[in-house]
Amino acid sequence: MGFGIAVLGYIGLLYFGATIVPGVGLSGYLIGLVPWSLFDWAHAPGYGMLAVLLTRGLQRRAWPLAYALPVAAAAALVFGLWTEVFQGSVQGRQLSVDDLVMDAVGIGFATTMMLSETVRNRIASTYYAQQNHNGVKRQA
Repeated sequence: MGFGIAVLGYIGLLYFGATIVPGVGLSGYLIGLVPWSLFDWAHAPGYGMLAVLLTRGLQRRAWPLAYALPVAAAAALVFGLWTEVFQGSVQGRQLSVDDLVMDAVGIGFATTMMLSETVRNRIASTYYAQQNHNGVKRQA
C-alpha cells in the first residue's frame, strides 16, 4: 500500500507541474527563474521515472516483467497525453506535442534500461551456472 501511495504522490507532482503558470503565484515565480529549455528536457526523466515506478508497482503485484513493462509504459504515455491535454486547458499554458515526444523518449529510455538490466542478469546467471557446473565436473 505504501508503494502505491508513493506512485500516486509522484503522479500528483507531475500533475501539479502541469498546472503551474509562469509568473503567477510563488510556484509560477520560481518556475520562471528556470530556463524553459530545461523544462523541455525535464519531461524525459520525469516520465521515465513514472514508467519505472509503475513497472515496479506491477511487479510487486506478481506481474512478470514481460507484461508489466508494456502496460506501465502505455499507462505512463497515456498519463502524459492526458496531462498535456489538461495543460492546454489551463490559462497561460499550452498543449505541446514536443513535450509528449519527450515523455515518450523518457519512457522508452527507462524501458530499455529495465530490459537491459534483465538481459544482463540472465546472461550473468547463465554464465555463473555454467562456471559452477564446470567446477563440479572437474572435481568428480
